[in-house]
Amino acid sequence: MVAGATAAVVLLSPPATAPSVGPNGNLGIASASQSPARRADFATAGAFETNYSGYTSGRFVVSEPDLVTAGYQESTIDLRPAEPTMEPTASGAPPGAARSISPDGRDIPAAREGRLVVYSTGAFDTREFIKAERLQVAGRTALLRHAGGPSMPSTSPASKDDCCIELAVPTLAWQYLPDAWAVIYWSSFETAPTRDELLALAADMPAEEPRAFPTAIRLTGPLKDYRMIAVGTRTSFYDNTNLSVVRLSAKPPTAPFFAPLELDDYPSIVLTLGATDPRTAEKMGKMTCQPGSTVCATVLADGQFYLQVESIGDRSFTATELAQILKSMSAEAPADRSVWPPAASIFTF
Repeated sequence: MVAGATAAVVLLSPPATAPSVGPNGNLGIASASQSPARRADFATAGAFETNYSGYTSGRFVVSEPDLVTAGYQESTIDLRPAEPTMEPTASGAPPGAARSISPDGRDIPAAREGRLVVYSTGAFDTREFIKAERLQVAGRTALLRHAGGPSMPSTSPASKDDCCIELAVPTLAWQYLPDAWAVIYWSSFETAPTRDELLALAADMPAEEPRAFPTAIRLTGPLKDYRMIAVGTRTSFYDNTNLSVVRLSAKPPTAPFFAPLELDDYPSIVLTLGATDPRTAEKMGKMTCQPGSTVCATVLADGQFYLQVESIGDRSFTATELAQILKSMSAEAPADRSVWPPAASIFTF
């Protein structure tokens, strides 16, 4: 997404060489290098590495890891799209037209409902689960807690004693290794998994050989005192034009973590490679590298991809300085994720 304005960059007609679409709807996920061999059990993932893959469990789809830090990996959890039916839709659409389709012909993914966060060994602090219910997943400890608040019922209560109902949203943490935890966080009571569904989501997580998370982004010279704190295929929001995103900060966070980081709370420089649409160049000309701007972007020579640099929470970079950083950026084989090198081999952390 081209930051600095509220309008999103929508991919109207993907380039002929555009990477394929992964389970979370982001371009480029499915075009990764060959998947590593499945394992019967989990191995410890190092900094900016992943050790599991995307999967389905019941009515839920868990994406490939789409954001990785030195201390954890993160995936989105979506509701599985409804299968096309032979019944006419409410709008009169023909049978089989139940799924929403984006302008480029791809299925529009269902709303993202939850997050799977897989913490590295020793990186998670369970103090938020002191009062949790103790369960088991694959013979190891699991902790289930609920959070939420009262909400008015949909019908008028019969008395003041019935004024409210408790809308509790579950969070499940479990040990997938003796000192390593994974946690499922949820956002909405209406779609929250049942206890059995949560336990199934945990038990179904597949182990894979650890692999380094790659990036296509390059800088001709490192930013002094800035270190990589996250790499992935998205920023703090979701935009299916993002292909590769690297976040650098002068104040990197340290483990242990009580929850996934609110990355925008950390003053940082965000480097993005994305796919363009026909209007991208015009939008960039109006929105980026202006005096007082916190974002600069440019379309690459092939017209199919763009590079962007954004300063978040850090006013030490002027628009002129951001423009200089942008000039030092390049992208290696943006359409072929299989040849991207590990982010940790490019950026200091």
